[in-house]
Amino acid sequence: MSQHNIKKTQYNSLYAYQTQQGTTIIEAVVAIFVLSFGVLALMLAQITAVNTTINSANQSEVTRAVQNYVEKMRSQPGLTIRETTDSKNVKIRYIAKDYSHYATNNTATCSNKLGIHLVNASLNSCTINANGEITVTWGGQSLSNDVSDDEFSYSLTAGQS
Repeated sequence: MSQHNIKKTQYNSLYAYQTQQGTTIIEAVVAIFVLSFGVLALMLAQITAVNTTINSANQSEVTRAVQNYVEKMRSQPGLTIRETTDSKNVKIRYIAKDYSHYATNNTATCSNKLGIHLVNASLNSCTINANGEITVTWGGQSLSNDVSDDEFSYSLTAGQS
């Protein structure tokens, strides 16, 4: 009698496995939903990485252009004779570097002088002051809606006037 019970139990457990023949449509939809969130997170990470790479490339481009132009300014300054007086009211004349012939407030002219080429961004302003200071601001490359997060600036001075 105990053998009959064992066979019946084995038969019932085999029957239980046979009735569940696959996943239900609800399980499949839930699995696709979870998988789609994972893929979406990976896509967002990829977009952020590309945006960061573009920002870095633009910062490198501006830095390179400004530093190259400052080196040109330092190698070919204008010279002027200046005069000052000391504490005993004696006039002292000296030669000073003058960068006023490089000065421009026109962004297009400044950009052409520096040779700046930005990727997915626009040059907001570019100025070269008479004292040799170059300031460049650019933006328009970020994915954020906050404009203040989207503006970058770089400044370097060739020398003292």
